[in-house]
Amino acid sequence: MGKRSTLQAAALIFGAIYLAAGVLGFIPSLGGSDTQTDRALFGIFQVNLLHNVVHVVIGVAGLAATSSLANARTFCKVVGVILLLLGVIGTGAPNPFGLLYLGQADIGLHLVSGAVLAYFGFVAPVSLRSRG
Repeated sequence: MGKRSTLQAAALIFGAIYLAAGVLGFIPSLGGSDTQTDRALFGIFQVNLLHNVVHVVIGVAGLAATSSLANARTFCKVVGVILLLLGVIGTGAPNPFGLLYLGQADIGLHLVSGAVLAYFGFVAPVSLRSRG
């Protein structure tokens, strides 16, 4: 893969970040949780088993999406919109159905990462960067 678009780079970066967050979220000594009990990862972000699994799935999808420009664009659009929706939902219902905590610091994180991904998916021009 000699050249990668900025769209593919965005999918790679966010995929790696969300995969790392998901894996770290399973480590109780970091404040993570491997049960459905909410705990504060690094004392900041509320996570539980389902939250961590969702982060891992987003991460793996982002890494897989780097395989093509079309996949990267789809990943950025879909995950961007979902994260924006989760951020908005978190402002009104921080723990919908008692499954996934979306309040406090998670709101800002989801809104910012969702906005960045949506920008790359819907607005950003495609440019290629050489990998050397």
